[in-house]
Amino acid sequence: MGFMPSFLSNLFKLTSGTMIAQAFTILLIPVVTRIYPPEFFGVNQLFLSIAAVLLVVSSLSYNFAIMVTEKDDDSMNLLVLSTICALGFAVASGVVFVGYSDWFGSLFNMPLIAGYFIWLPFYLLFSSLILILNEWLSRKVRYGVVARGIVVNSVAARIFQIGGGLIYASPLGLILGSVMGAGLANLLLLRGLKEDIALLKKVTTKRIKELAHEYRYFSFYGTLGALANSMSWELPAFMLAYFFNPTIVGYYSLAMMAVRMPMTIVGTSITQVFFQKASEERIQTGSVQNVVHEVYTRLISIGIFPFVVLAILAEDLFTFIFGANWLSAGTYAAILAPWFFAVFIFAPISSLFSVLNRQKAYFFFEIMTLCAWSLLFIFGSNIHDPILVLILFSVGGLLIWGLKSVYLIMVSGAGYRSSISSLARHLALSITISIPLIIATYLEAPFILLLTVAGITAVAYYLLMFFTDTLIRQEVMGMIRGSISPDRMKWMERLGLLW
Repeated sequence: MGFMPSFLSNLFKLTSGTMIAQAFTILLIPVVTRIYPPEFFGVNQLFLSIAAVLLVVSSLSYNFAIMVTEKDDDSMNLLVLSTICALGFAVASGVVFVGYSDWFGSLFNMPLIAGYFIWLPFYLLFSSLILILNEWLSRKVRYGVVARGIVVNSVAARIFQIGGGLIYASPLGLILGSVMGAGLANLLLLRGLKEDIALLKKVTTKRIKELAHEYRYFSFYGTLGALANSMSWELPAFMLAYFFNPTIVGYYSLAMMAVRMPMTIVGTSITQVFFQKASEERIQTGSVQNVVHEVYTRLISIGIFPFVVLAILAEDLFTFIFGANWLSAGTYAAILAPWFFAVFIFAPISSLFSVLNRQKAYFFFEIMTLCAWSLLFIFGSNIHDPILVLILFSVGGLLIWGLKSVYLIMVSGAGYRSSISSLARHLALSITISIPLIIATYLEAPFILLLTVAGITAVAYYLLMFFTDTLIRQEVMGMIRGSISPDRMKWMERLGLLW
C-alpha cells in the first residue's frame, strides 16, 4: 500500500486549492442568484450544455494520451496536436453556430440564445486548453498549478458574472463570466509550462503525424465515447428546454451548479491523481488492483454521507442560501442526489478505460448510456411534469453509472462484491445517523437548528470513519504529524493526542 501516502498527498494539493474555489463560489453564487432570474440561468445553462457536448470533440481525445505515453517528447507532441485540433474545431464551431444562430435558437425552443453564440468559440478554445494543460501538468505532478487554475477559473467567473449583472442583468453576464474565468485560468496554467519550453524543440510535423496515427483508435473510440457521455449528461437540459421553458431549465441549472460543480471539482482532482497513480502502478507492477480497491471503497465511505444530507436538506438549503425564488431548484437537487453520488464514485475510476486500454469498452458503455438516455427522453416527452422527468433521469443515472462502475472494478481485478457490501453498509450507516436530521426536517424546525443537527451528525459520521478505517486514520495522522514541529508532536504524544 505504498502508493496511498503519495496518492493522498497529491490529492491534498489539489483539493486544498479546490476548497478555496468552493468556498468563494459558495459565497458568491447567492449573490448571482439574486441578480439574475431563473430564465437567464436557463439561457446560460443551454449555452454551457451545447459547449459541453462540443468540448469533448474539440481535441479528438488526443489530450488523454498525454498521460499514458512513456516519453516526455511524445507527450509534448501530443499536447501540440491536441491544441491544433482544439483551435480548428473552435473556429469551425463558431462559423456554424453564429451563421445559423436563429435556426439553433428555434431548434432548442429558446430564441433568446441566438445572440450569444458569438462567444461559443472563445469558450470552447479556452476550456479545451484547460483540459489539455491539466493533462500535461498532471503528468509532471504539478498539482499545485492545477489547483490554482481551478481557483482562478471558478472565482473569476463569479466575479465577472456579478460585475456584469450589476451593470446590466442579462444572460450575457453569466456567459461572459464563464468565458473570462476560463481565459484567465489558461494564463496561469501556461506559466506552469515554463520548465518545459525546451521540449517544444522536439515537436515536429512528422512525429505529430506518427502519433496521430498511432493513437487513432484511442482518439476514435475515446472521442465517440466522450461525445456520447457528454450528450447523456446534457440531455436533461436539452429536454427541459425543448418541452418546458427557460425558467425550468434555470432551476435545473442552479441544482446542477450548486451540487455538480463542487462535486466535479473534487472529483476531477481525485481523477487526475488516480489516473497518474494508476498509470504508474500499471507500468511498475502490471496491475491496478490495489489502487482501485483502496480508492473506490474510500470514495464510498467518505462521499455517501453528504449526498444523504443533500437529499434531506436540499429544499431548505437552497431557499436559505439562494432566495425564496429557488425552492424548486432545491427540489430538483434532492431528486438528483442519487445520480450525483453514482457519478461521484464512478468518475475517478473512469480513467481506467484509458489506463487498461479499454477504449472499445468505453465506447460501448457510452453508446449504451446515450441510447438508454434517449429512450428516457422519448418516454419523458409524454410526461408534462418536470419533477417526474427528473426522477426518471435520476433513477436511470444511478443504474447506468452503477453498472459502469461494476465493470471497471471487475476488469481491474479488485472485486465488485466488497464494493457493493461497502456501499450498502455505509448507506445504512448514513441514514441511521441522519435520523435526527430527518425528524427535525419533518417537524419543520428552524433552518439554523437544521444546520446544527446536520453538523453534529456529520461529525459523528466522520469520527466513526476515522476510528473504524485503519488506513484513513493512519493517513490523517500522518498528515497531522507532517504539519507540526517535532517538539509539539512529542508534547501531543505525551498527552495522548497522537498515536
